[in-house]
Amino acid sequence: MENHLNGSIPQEIGQLKFLYELALYTNNLEGSIPISLGNLSNMRFLYLYENQLSGPIPPEIGNLHNLVELFIDANYLTGPIPPNFGNFIELTVMSLCNNNHSGSIRSELGNLKSLIQLYIHQNNFSGSIPASLGDLTNLTHLYLFQNKLSGAIPKELGRLKSLVDLQLTMNQLNSSILYLGI
Repeated sequence: MENHLNGSIPQEIGQLKFLYELALYTNNLEGSIPISLGNLSNMRFLYLYENQLSGPIPPEIGNLHNLVELFIDANYLTGPIPPNFGNFIELTVMSLCNNNHSGSIRSELGNLKSLIQLYIHQNNFSGSIPASLGDLTNLTHLYLFQNKLSGAIPKELGRLKSLVDLQLTMNQLNSSILYLGI
């Protein structure tokens, strides 16, 4: 929550073993996301958006298997999505948008069967859209716009029958969506 906090998030936060929700959004927090957050196995809600956090997302965040909502958007985060982010079996919302992430969009994200909203727009992701995103049959919102994605739009996205908002603009995609059935 906005409390005009500044400085960095201390590593000691990882000692709060029973922490269920961490809401430090809309502040002036800087530095990296502490690796120790990965120790908080009871964490269900992680809100670090709208700060000045930088560096890569620590892979240890992928250890938070009980996460339901993950919002770490609107920071200065860099690097790829950690591969173990495909292990968030209860995650319903993931927002990594408006950062400086790069690399490809991980095919492992197709494992997130509970996901309803995926916001990874306004980054520097490149490569193709993984066909595995078509396995996210509960998805209602998929925002991939303003990246460096290229290639064809996978026909598997046509399986997203719950989808109400698909945003792919400002990429280098080169196919028609007529066959998707959307």
